[in-house]
Amino acid sequence: MHWTGAGLAKLKKSKSNAVWQVALGQHLERLILSKGYDSVYDFWVQEIGEDISRSTLSYIVNAKVDAKATTLKKIADALGVKPKELLDF
Repeated sequence: MHWTGAGLAKLKKSKSNAVWQVALGQHLERLILSKGYDSVYDFWVQEIGEDISRSTLSYIVNAKVDAKATTLKKIADALGVKPKELLDF
């Protein structure tokens, strides 16, 4: 199949978004571990389980969903960092 025009632009944007989501997930996991948690699950249990579902956090870290700004804010608050630090990767 040969991609052209709008279809190619949409494909490139989709791939770019996927790469960004993977980078965000990897950064979040590194940040969580750097704060002394044994795992993302450990962080969820200790800090954020009442605010964000386990599946939502897992989907974000594993690049399965686009994270909402409000969800990222909750994660930042639980980690004790500014929201912009979550995006600094």
